[in-house]
Formats: sequence, C-alpha cells, structure tokens
Amino acid sequence: MMADKKKLSVALIAHNEAEIIEPTLKSIDWVDEIIIVDAGSTDNTAEVCHRYDIEVILEENQVNLNINKNIAIDRCIGEWILVLDADEVIPYELAGVIRKIVNDSNSADGYLIPRKNYVLGRWVKHGSQYPDYQLRLFRNGKGRFPAVHVHERLKVDGKVEKLDTPFEHHPYPDIAMLNMKTKRYVEFEAQHRFKNGAKISGFKLFMQVTVIAPFRFIRRYFFKGGFLDGTQGIIMAWLDLTNNIQRWFRLWELNQQSHREQ
Repeated sequence: MMADKKKLSVALIAHNEAEIIEPTLKSIDWVDEIIIVDAGSTDNTAEVCHRYDIEVILEENQVNLNINKNIAIDRCIGEWILVLDADEVIPYELAGVIRKIVNDSNSADGYLIPRKNYVLGRWVKHGSQYPDYQLRLFRNGKGRFPAVHVHERLKVDGKVEKLDTPFEHHPYPDIAMLNMKTKRYVEFEAQHRFKNGAKISGFKLFMQVTVIAPFRFIRRYFFKGGFLDGTQGIIMAWLDLTNNIQRWFRLWELNQQSHREQ
C-alpha cells in the first residue's frame, strides 16, 4: 500500500456540529486516520476537529449528504474504512471488536453493526428502532454510497456479515434538533419522489392520511412495543406518522404546482 501503512480510517462528514462532535472524536481516537468533510459549516466545527489533529476537507453542503460521504471515503488510505456521522459514538467494547476484524485476514468484506438510537437522552429500543443494522465497516475499495437518496445504505462489493456489539446514535438531543432534521427529511423525500415521477391523487392522499399513516403509528407504538420506551416511544411513533403525512402533502403540492405550470 503506502510506506505509512494504515489499518483503519474513519470517514466522517459534518455540518455545524461543533457542539456535538467531540464525543464522537474522543470515541475514535484509537484509529489510524480520520478524514472529515466539513460541509459548509458556519460554526467552528473545523476548529474543533483541528484540536484533535484531524484533516478537514471543506466542501459545499449537499442536499444529498451521501455525496460528501463518498468524498471522505475516497480520501481514506486505510485498509479498512469505518463510516460515521458526527452524532455517532463507538463504545469501548465495539472498538475492541473492530480491532480484531481489521487485523484478521479471514474477515469478511463488510460488516453490519447494530445501532442504538437515543432520543432526548434515552435509548429507544422498541418500535422498530433496534437493532437498526447499519453497514458501516468495510475493506477500502469495496464500499460506496450510490448517492441517490439521503437514507440509502452503503453498498459493499463482497461478503457482508453482522456484528452483535452496537454503536450509539444521538440524532435528537432536543426538540429543536428533532424539528429541524425532520423538516429537512420531509422536503428531501417529497422532492425525490416528485423528481422520479411520483404522483398522488386526492383519493390516494385521503388513504395515506386516514388509513396508512395511522396504521403505521398503531403498528410501531403498539405491535412493535414503542409504548415500552415511555415518552420517547410515543414521540418517535408520532413523528413517523406526521412525517409520512407531510411527505404526501408536499408531494401533492408539487404535483399541483407542476400541473399549473404546464
């Protein structure tokens, strides 16, 4: 490979993460290389990263964040790459598992890792929230994001196995962050469907709002045990319901605007 041979690189993107990124950086201070793409931050995200002697690549903030994830991946020189977000943490136990994998010549080409999602400080275990497997660890040159959809999964060319030891995800530390992120995802999803030719009639909109979305809530909150997670459980089930309704409303609006312009 190179004279300065590295076993494990971390590819990470960030956008205005100065207040939350340090726990992530501390949890990966044992890896050989960290590559961070700062996607148009207006706070001191880059300054925080430089304190840890980390290379920071400045890029524009993309609506599809996976474009910048690929840029980070391409800059990694380690034999293995671990892809993380700025609100994710690698616990000590998982760090040990990953070390064994990257030093074993018989390891698979990629690994799905269970993810523990925290909402307002609490691990949300039920309601289809766990194990939430994420394909994040892979051999360099074997993995890449298609960069078509914001919630797409990494694609790995080769054998993929599952791990049992989880990592942590802290996407919603407060209600303000929850509202900001969900609004962005609603708009992206509606625009994505519209650009791919999706249409919704008044009847289909009625069914989505009155039947399908409410059933999603019932399934997640009652059948999948979301109620066992207390207040956070009902927040996540309600969020799923309202997000789906808003996506279809927004798609209907885009269809109407397009029709008027024709």
